[in-house]
Amino acid sequence: MSEEAIRKLRRHFILVTTLTIAVVTTVIALLIYVTNREIALKTIREELNFIIENNGDLPESKDTDGTNENQDNSGVVRFLDEIFGNSPAYNQTEMPYSARYFAVLYDENGDISKVKTGHIASVSEEEARSYGNYALEHKSFGHVNNYYYKWETEDNGTTIVVYLEATSTILANNRIFYLSLFVILLGVLITNLVSRAFAKRAIAPEIRNAELQKQFITNASHELKTPLAVIRANTEMEEMISGQTEWTESTMRQVERMDGLIKNLVLVSRASEQSTHLAVDNVNVSNAVSETVENFTSLVKHENKTLTKNVPDGITMRADESQIRQLTSLLMDNAIKYCDENGEIRVDLLQKGKGIQLVISNSYAEGANVDYSRFFERFYRKDASHNTDRGGYGVGLSIAEAICSAYRGSISADWKKGIISFTCILKQVPIPTGTGKDRKQE
Repeated sequence: MSEEAIRKLRRHFILVTTLTIAVVTTVIALLIYVTNREIALKTIREELNFIIENNGDLPESKDTDGTNENQDNSGVVRFLDEIFGNSPAYNQTEMPYSARYFAVLYDENGDISKVKTGHIASVSEEEARSYGNYALEHKSFGHVNNYYYKWETEDNGTTIVVYLEATSTILANNRIFYLSLFVILLGVLITNLVSRAFAKRAIAPEIRNAELQKQFITNASHELKTPLAVIRANTEMEEMISGQTEWTESTMRQVERMDGLIKNLVLVSRASEQSTHLAVDNVNVSNAVSETVENFTSLVKHENKTLTKNVPDGITMRADESQIRQLTSLLMDNAIKYCDENGEIRVDLLQKGKGIQLVISNSYAEGANVDYSRFFERFYRKDASHNTDRGGYGVGLSIAEAICSAYRGSISADWKKGIISFTCILKQVPIPTGTGKDRKQE
């Protein structure tokens, strides 16, 4: 596994861990805030209802049916009632002395008959009248600044408006809201730091598995080469002695196919290492792409297909020229194999800042309902039995994706009006240099 792949895996682990904690803490904090707010509103409603029931005054009596009933409950039940706001607000002994409120009473004609401001010092009688008229013009329950109000019309046509001062409740709700935000941010920060510290250890098994897979492929390819060479030599000797037969031809075809499969297995195992073995130089991408495409001209004609090339001169970037050629070859080979009969193949090259965009398209009438995201999976072929006749092992696009990733770019496939297009974007980035010789020796 390359250093770039390890960095991506590490970043992915950190991102997933941090987002998970962020979502969980946000949901928990939101539940706490909403629950507390609803309990506070329920308490305020009960207090307002109790004041309205007593015609704008809170009685100083401490004995109520609700209180006696609560006293009969067990301590656990009372505790839960208090936590979730099930205990009636007016059962609190100190409420008549701690509540700050005022009331405005209206007669059956809608005129103010009485204003009660004896339980609040910050509101004058004139202000109370104004507040009362405001409440009647709006819904029956609401709030104005730090006051919650409620009004009711009695059966005899009279109306009472009660305002309850709730500054402490509002401040408590705001305090919980900001505390929740702080806990979320702190949790995300701590999680990010911890995940960064343990990311390498967490992804170590994945790195180990990747290395073992690569080692297995390399060892298996070496072990398979010897018996294949023996089978090839024996078959060739038999053909020299007894001549070619359909059996020897079949054997040779399978040997060639197995040999190609082994080579592609090695290519796949090395694809993820591309970014650390690049001979980076200023490359004339126009020439590299044009020359590579020209090599396929005769094959395109032989397949009775047409080739259109739109490659402007002078497009350059810092890159490994061999990989630009390999990328073009892989996409051209794929286009020729899967282009419709008498179809068209098109190559477009564009300069994108200091990078490039390479688009290779081909006619593909049956591509309307295809999952193109799977095209870049290793050894994936849409129709294995159909594609066997065309050759290939389903690894070309996977290798092309690895090349694009080495340049911090991307490759995508899309289909429109019978044309499938593979778009490669390569960015010019600082890449560790290596020699072509080193790469060949691996």
